[in-house]
Amino acid sequence: MEPEWIIRIVLFGIVHWILAGIMLHDLASKERAFGGHKAPWAIVIIFLPCFGSLVYLAFHPQIFYPS
Repeated sequence: MEPEWIIRIVLFGIVHWILAGIMLHDLASKERAFGGHKAPWAIVIIFLPCFGSLVYLAFHPQIFYPS
């Protein structure tokens, strides 16, 4: 495997865990989540790299723009 691809994979992993950390922190601090259950959201955030965090962000945009 070329070093360029290794760097891309490592950076993708770093971005995933940063986004996942932010989203999981937000999920834990909320009283209720979209759909009423937090566990499915946590599973989606962790097991769908980057995509899961972005889906959560799409349903909860107030993370970056609190009212």
